[in-house]
Amino acid sequence: MYLLTMGDASVADADIWEARYGLQPQRVVARFIRAGLIAPVPGGAAYTLTATGREQLGDIAPDLWIHEYYLPGVIDFYTARRHFWQPKLTGVPLLERLLDRALSRSAGDGDYVALIQRQRLRLELDTHRDQAAVQTLMCVIAADLQVSSAPADFAYATTLVKVGEYELQCLRDLVSRLNWTLADFELAFAKWLDAQPRKPSVFTNFECMTIVMHELNHNVAALTALYATAGARLATPSVTASSEILTQ
Repeated sequence: MYLLTMGDASVADADIWEARYGLQPQRVVARFIRAGLIAPVPGGAAYTLTATGREQLGDIAPDLWIHEYYLPGVIDFYTARRHFWQPKLTGVPLLERLLDRALSRSAGDGDYVALIQRQRLRLELDTHRDQAAVQTLMCVIAADLQVSSAPADFAYATTLVKVGEYELQCLRDLVSRLNWTLADFELAFAKWLDAQPRKPSVFTNFECMTIVMHELNHNVAALTALYATAGARLATPSVTASSEILTQ
């Protein structure tokens, strides 16, 4: 009801409702109208809440949080259900609990863990919890660079193992918010990497830090050389150990 009356009629036609919540929008709208909860705006295609609708709507903040940060199987109305003995959480505490629960179930699936951490990063950035966000960003960046094996022609120009532009923009924003220099981030990232459990990886911790700096400076030549050096190590029996980067 909130989205129908705060937006326009296009909300009722959005495929998202059927795909995400199993609802058929036109039937839901018709049911709301019959129940006297909403009414069409005269001369327009939008809807407005009736007095009964406003009373029924009540406090919808918890639902809006779930809708905004929806992630199937992680943050949705099914996973947000609680048993009567569990504390009632809303907003950020609820989403954090759902993210933590999903991480604990998915520790062995690196790609899924990275997806969860990106959603956590978005939440922390939106709610200006910058110290927490920078820690999560380190986890996400390291996950971008995690690769324990690679093809013989491993090269910067062709591989997908790179720091994404989204992560780089998040880094620029956080450095500004925290009043840090890039050197401050580099030092913090180095300490974070050194604290992670060791795991075989093509890149060393130092190379991971260097890649981030080169990406920020758009230094393609240096990145090409660094990836070539890492690729050359693939021909040797042992691969330099780097940090386990998927969980915090």
